[in-house]
Amino acid sequence: MLNKKDNSILFLVLGIVLAVIGVILTALLIIQYGPKRSPATVSEELIELFQTTPSHTATQALQHISNSTPISPSATPSDLPTPSQTPEWMVYEAIDLRDQPIDALLTMRCNDDQVYLPPFNVVPYSPELIDSGIFYSVLNFSIAWEHLGFYGLWVHSGQTQTLESLPAYPLQLYLENDARGYRRTQDDFQQHLQACLLGAELRLRQEGTISINEVVAAVRIPPTAVDEVSRHPMDLVPYLAENFPDSGFDQMQAPGLIFYFCGRQLTAEAYNSELDYWTQSRIIIGFMPAGLE
Repeated sequence: MLNKKDNSILFLVLGIVLAVIGVILTALLIIQYGPKRSPATVSEELIELFQTTPSHTATQALQHISNSTPISPSATPSDLPTPSQTPEWMVYEAIDLRDQPIDALLTMRCNDDQVYLPPFNVVPYSPELIDSGIFYSVLNFSIAWEHLGFYGLWVHSGQTQTLESLPAYPLQLYLENDARGYRRTQDDFQQHLQACLLGAELRLRQEGTISINEVVAAVRIPPTAVDEVSRHPMDLVPYLAENFPDSGFDQMQAPGLIFYFCGRQLTAEAYNSELDYWTQSRIIIGFMPAGLE
């Protein structure tokens, strides 16, 4: 049997172990959920990678769009295409989404801010990717889909359980957090969107090929509207143009590119208990090749 001295030592050791575990868990919670200053600078080495002369295929895109017309907000589901089952459409501005990983650099309109999205792979949409749950459990790829002549990229955001940042997380953090690292309010988010993101430059890179684009539309879907917007992947642009008329999506023309990723609850915003911490909202950004009107 243990004597009182042994019991005291045992409880002391147990107390120390529990205290250490508590400190570690608290630190992890602070790291994941506490204030984080958003990234707004990029190394000179990374910037240099994006200085390659734009691909000549930008001219081809210009010729293509000259015959296009603005998207109609009144398009109905019966007018809409079904998801492509072949990947042949997965080439945007000479960026072959089927071929190799892509990365991105955004240069904002305020404070010389820049945000870098690390390389990510892209696969074409298929019902199996969603129905099987693979897209939600295997986080090392993004989904591409084509609708009404637009290229959509559903990019993973947030962090994994091991605190690994996913590709869209730097941009998510830049938009959602203020300069102190605290979550913005809805009004502050919208002001930041208008002042910094709209009109910003996006450079997509795939090895030596660079595609230069301009942000022409952007919207944040609040927790209360996530379920509804999720029903409109194949008429996303006209849906956003009609239901969020100040977002700029009525100005989108094909070919255009869309980033679609999840966001968190903002300050003083109601929490949707049917969604998890990282998927409370949706952030949708529309790009068009630079120089196209």
